[in-house]
Amino acid sequence: MDGVSRFSGQSSPRISSTQQSSPAPEPSSRQEPEAPPRERVDLFSQSRFESGTPVRAFSEPAAPPARPPPPPLPPDATQEQRDAGARQWQDYCNQFKTNAVTDLNWKKGTQLPDDAANALMHGGKSSDVFVAGRSNVPGNENVPAFFQDFPSSADRQMQLYTFCRPESGQLNPEDSKQWVCFEVYGDICKAYSDPAFTSDKLGTNSVLGFPDSGREDARRTGAPFLDDPLVKDLAQVPFQKFQNGYLVDLGGKVQAFGLDGKRLGTAWPDGKMDAGGVGGPGGPQKPTGPYGVHGAGKGDTSFGNETVQLGTADQYGGAINSLVYDGKEFINNIDHGRQMQVAYSLDGSGETLMPTEAGNNRDADGPTSTTQVQGVSVKDGSVTTAVKPAYWLEPGEAAGGYNGPDARVAKNTTEVSEDILSKTVTAGVGGHSNVIQYDSHIHLAEPHDSIYVEAPTTYLPAEFDHHHRFDPATGESREYGRVHSELDPNDPNANGFKDEAGNVPLIVSTPDGKHAMAIWSPDEARTDLQYRFHQFDFANTGGDTRYNASKMGVTFGMGSNVPQDIATRTYVVVGTVDEVKARLTELYQQNPTGVTRVWPESKPI
Repeated sequence: MDGVSRFSGQSSPRISSTQQSSPAPEPSSRQEPEAPPRERVDLFSQSRFESGTPVRAFSEPAAPPARPPPPPLPPDATQEQRDAGARQWQDYCNQFKTNAVTDLNWKKGTQLPDDAANALMHGGKSSDVFVAGRSNVPGNENVPAFFQDFPSSADRQMQLYTFCRPESGQLNPEDSKQWVCFEVYGDICKAYSDPAFTSDKLGTNSVLGFPDSGREDARRTGAPFLDDPLVKDLAQVPFQKFQNGYLVDLGGKVQAFGLDGKRLGTAWPDGKMDAGGVGGPGGPQKPTGPYGVHGAGKGDTSFGNETVQLGTADQYGGAINSLVYDGKEFINNIDHGRQMQVAYSLDGSGETLMPTEAGNNRDADGPTSTTQVQGVSVKDGSVTTAVKPAYWLEPGEAAGGYNGPDARVAKNTTEVSEDILSKTVTAGVGGHSNVIQYDSHIHLAEPHDSIYVEAPTTYLPAEFDHHHRFDPATGESREYGRVHSELDPNDPNANGFKDEAGNVPLIVSTPDGKHAMAIWSPDEARTDLQYRFHQFDFANTGGDTRYNASKMGVTFGMGSNVPQDIATRTYVVVGTVDEVKARLTELYQQNPTGVTRVWPESKPI
């Protein structure tokens, strides 16, 4: 990066922006031979930003030098101790106010490359100068820092930061040569100081740390994030470098990136820079194992990790009948159709020729499943099952009229299919305990002309009644209104079960967004693959509201040349809405599909 160190007409180095600032003339009394540029050493890895009290007036006597910094607070400090510690920290920093204010004044005597930022800095309106909070990183706790808002703290559009950064590695805040100053402007400033985006770790207390450049264009300077789908097609990519990463202005949105060019969380203003931590709103859960154990029945297992616990049940043909995150059950499990399972329809026959993993229609809410479990293997974080799936309808059983005029009665002549349906479900993949990999394999015993597959489909409890569509390539997110999938009681054969389909990944959540499930397939480039969503509220039809549920699934079809063996992979992610968005983004970056998104036709909220 070019021109990081900037020098005024005095001996103290002045760092302002990686684009050149033009120093204004200074009094002749400060003119000294310009010192040669020295190599910069980045000292800090993290810092804390807190709104402090205004710095005392420049005309007041400076505090006695060399007062030692206050001792760090213990993790269990009381609020009274924290308040006292903040006052002590401000007193410590105010010893060096002369250097800080001198550096800010020097900066305000320059011309910034950005015209709008320059107008703000020279507009004559600003807040007081505040002491920034104390770093919480070992080795950096004693670094004094200050900031100033423009045109005011209430209407913050730009900030100037000044802090001590020694080139030699030996911190000496009394040495004016160690002080540097940077501006943070526009949406980048708003994101950097937004408590919602930073999870109340504002500015230098965020994971990014102190500013390390002014506003630049990555097309000119280069940057490790240029291949990211969010930016790769942009003609200009305004960004600012910080000690531990970057903020990139995407025009109305700001995305954080690490120094390695990977995204940090989701984009401002709706996202969170640190989105992606797992364990639920209350933090990581205590283990609830044991994991990787068999139960009483052949298909009964328990597996998972400290974040997500799953189970299968012989009662439901070895299908996933429980998925718990943050103490919340994600599986409806009222009857033999409402699990996380694989089902598929053959030869365009709808429910009249449909092998179903969990069991058949007449199994209802009974204690057994018609599906025949062939084998089960379970480990701490995964399960593998193989079954001969039951046909959804028993031979001769009448089908719902919505299956069409040629599908009024079951076409299968046996209760159980000779197909072999197997799956391996693994919790905690990709380094994240809340990411679940769902691999399925269908071995067809006989040839078929066509097939329609749900792999998997999941019924969630009715409280999961909000849903979003999220494009992990661009970060675009849309929330949609309720889908009414109940059959019309006046004409139940008319249109079948209404759903919402599209190739934009689906997120279903509770209203507060604290519990969400997302699905994504690396095979989404298939033209027939859909993320499909249903919602059932039987109060609208006078039905039994115990069966209210939300249904989400990955579906695809083949109209010819159906192979004997069909393998699928789907990722299921649980967490908060922000967490699952962050994980979907990572999954997509590892497996980019380049698919053109087709959003649902219904109008988003």
